Amino acid sequence: DDALQRCIEEAVSFRLREGRRLRVARTLLTCAAAASVLNRQHVPAESDSAYRHVNVHNPRCPLRFDADASLWRCAPELDEHPVWGINWAGALWICQQLGARLPLAHEWEAFASNNDPLRPYPWGDAAPNHLLANYDEYIGGTSPVGSFPASELGFYDLAGNLSEWCHDHYQVPGVQGLPCERVVKGGAWSKGADQLRITATRGKWQRLGTTTIGIRPVWDD
Repeated sequence: DDALQRCIEEAVSFRLREGRRLRVARTLLTCAAAASVLNRQHVPAESDSAYRHVNVHNPRCPLRFDADASLWRCAPELDEHPVWGINWAGALWICQQLGARLPLAHEWEAFASNNDPLRPYPWGDAAPNHLLANYDEYIGGTSPVGSFPASELGFYDLAGNLSEWCHDHYQVPGVQGLPCERVVKGGAWSKGADQLRITATRGKWQRLGTTTIGIRPVWDD
């Protein structure tokens, strides 16, 4: 619950170019915070045959249901790591329980660049290196949130560690959209340097909870 409270209280106020204001989570949602949401809402164990929100079929998934205690837990050493293994519907649901939502892709690019469309990376113009972000399998997995330098607005891990679900359907110019794919922004621990660019965009099937996608809630201010 402390992790969840920090996520909400430390959100950064940001003004979009069109004048709307958002509050944006300073970090990706941690494993401890995600477990708190699931437990507050008394979410039952996922089915062995098909998961609804949490990919319990991946043996490395940081979230596990403790049947004896009827609680979701994450390994203590992963409490401050960003949560992964949650699909798009699960990410949206968790945000809604916080009174938040997933960002739109253009909103994500706006707060990642501080409204500067020419900025290539959240930290500025410098080429990526492993002191700036967790990417290209240099560490071999996620790192605790806040392990790398923040952007000038105080956001962590906008490039690297985990990519982030956005609300939008994924569209390729000139190609019919795929209604079951959603936009994913930001790089990840296993992705190359090209994915760290603010403009880099990929799509992912919304039913999948993968090892490389996390959650950053935003609130309409």
